[in-house]
Amino acid sequence: MEVAEAVVAGAGPAGCAAALALARRGTHVTLVEPRPERGGRFAGEWLHPAGVAALARLGVSLPSGAFVEKRGFLVHPGAGGTPIELPYGQGGAVAAPHHVFAGALLAQARRTGSVTVVLGPRVTDATARGACRVAGELLHVPLVVGADGRNSAVRRALYRDAAPPVTLSHTAGLVLRDVPLPTEGYGHIFLGGPGPALVYRIAPALVRVCLDVPLSRPGAGQVRAYLEGRFTGHLPAELAEAFRRGVRAGDVQWSAGQFRRRACFGRGRVALVGDAAGCGHPLAAQGMTNAVLDAEGLAAATDLEGYRKARTQASRVPERVAAAVHRVLTGHDRASLALRHSLFALWRGDAHERARSMRLLALEETRRGALGGSVAHIAAGALAYAVRDERGDVLDSVATVTGLANWLLWLAGSHVGVPPRRRVRKVAVMGC
Repeated sequence: MEVAEAVVAGAGPAGCAAALALARRGTHVTLVEPRPERGGRFAGEWLHPAGVAALARLGVSLPSGAFVEKRGFLVHPGAGGTPIELPYGQGGAVAAPHHVFAGALLAQARRTGSVTVVLGPRVTDATARGACRVAGELLHVPLVVGADGRNSAVRRALYRDAAPPVTLSHTAGLVLRDVPLPTEGYGHIFLGGPGPALVYRIAPALVRVCLDVPLSRPGAGQVRAYLEGRFTGHLPAELAEAFRRGVRAGDVQWSAGQFRRRACFGRGRVALVGDAAGCGHPLAAQGMTNAVLDAEGLAAATDLEGYRKARTQASRVPERVAAAVHRVLTGHDRASLALRHSLFALWRGDAHERARSMRLLALEETRRGALGGSVAHIAAGALAYAVRDERGDVLDSVATVTGLANWLLWLAGSHVGVPPRRRVRKVAVMGC
């Protein structure tokens, strides 16, 4: 194999974005992909405005008509509550089936003269000195990029003693055909079931349903009845009927909702991008946006150590936001319920806080001060709610206040991302 200046493992959205970003600065790249056919894969389908803008800066144009534009989210609280609109401030997101994203970026990589696409082989090993093995051949290059996902072979070779990501929940996915959404152009979050249901259009005739299913779900013989019985009643009528048919037909795909701190972006001559560097719960839909921003940051860095420091710093706030969103929308402890009440009240009544929440979620705002200010407002509202709890139970109020303090310590601490009841040995959370 001809030796390039960089070898990128994986030609999904993360790898293609990295190859295109490096090529834009004049690097000759070999892009290696062992599984070129990815149709139907249940993976990232939503790109926040920050990711769309980063692709534009890299000269990447997404084919018109292949992607559905999104203006934000609508949260449906359940129990008859009025939906809460959370629009993006500037720019919009796009959504499409994962293979459409991957195919569009791969096509652009193929058209780029300084990118050589090699399909079929796999990068099976890598060292910090820039050695990597492709199809049994040992190559020595100035840069190896691991963009091969959560189960990255490059990451495993680099961090051989690393703990696996922590599984927080299961994600059940279905694609429904020819069904309307309550409001087009938005992602919808329906609450009331065992976990949130995230529903959005990925093509003119296709709607994606993602269900956050607790780890305590029943076994294979009962899970269809569980999904139908526990989620259907919280969806609009037409969507619920299509969902019921899909579940009964066995059209459900499964994925693990996992967390791994984005604190290890490579070593020596090896850089990690996208889920290979770390992953958060898919409810926040940040995976592909993180990958594109990683790619842009890698190409912009003057050296690899600078890239690793910059992306570690930039990832701290988004990963805390994703962790907090998942916990506040799924937790049933008193503190989480108080925080959820406060958050919804702020979103309904405070346009500034609503806009700040969306900038944080969409990775347009990554300053710690912005997150701290948002958390302070939400916590103050939760505290006030706990104190004036109409039940008047002093012990309950004290328990809630104590829970709020523990919640805030969790969000600021090293175990953020993993619920307290699922804490594992330190290396599993903090290690690479």
